[in-house]
Amino acid sequence: MNDTTHRWLITAFVALAAIGIYFLHGGVWLSYDRADIVHGQIWRLFTGNFVHANLRHLAVDLAGLLLWTALAGYLETPRRYVILLLGTSLGVGLGLFFLDPRLGWYVGLSGVLHGLFAASAIALLSRKEWLGGLALGAALIFKILWEQHYGDWGSARWLGVPVVVDAHLYGAVTGLGIALALLFFRRA
Repeated sequence: MNDTTHRWLITAFVALAAIGIYFLHGGVWLSYDRADIVHGQIWRLFTGNFVHANLRHLAVDLAGLLLWTALAGYLETPRRYVILLLGTSLGVGLGLFFLDPRLGWYVGLSGVLHGLFAASAIALLSRKEWLGGLALGAALIFKILWEQHYGDWGSARWLGVPVVVDAHLYGAVTGLGIALALLFFRRA
């Protein structure tokens, strides 16, 4: 199997895991729940990213993952893709836990998706694909700054679930950090 096949298999695994979680038990034991995390259920820092509130939420997040895989997945090796998935999942959970102490509940893959797109901007820039890297980076920065100042773009109403825009920020920052670290260690 080649790298493209491996990347699509990773995406399929994540999608099937999220679908399975939704349909098998709705993620009751996996969602980010601050009170349960404080009482020792630390896996929720990671697994809350793969739980979804409703079918529309699940479909939108999976569409984003498929879009990333189709358009930017080629920028990452399967190993780096897994590192980004695991690292941004944990980064979102830890960011919410330590930086948003009043947030009690969170679910969704959108923070991880922001991390993947941030890493893609760095990958494009490292390949000297300036226009794509700068455009993607600028779009991501604009979106995050908008959300931090004005809130979500009306997607909460459409999705039927509150959008935790800080998860997007923490995911993007984590994805950026992981991408830069991987570049540094590749060159070291």
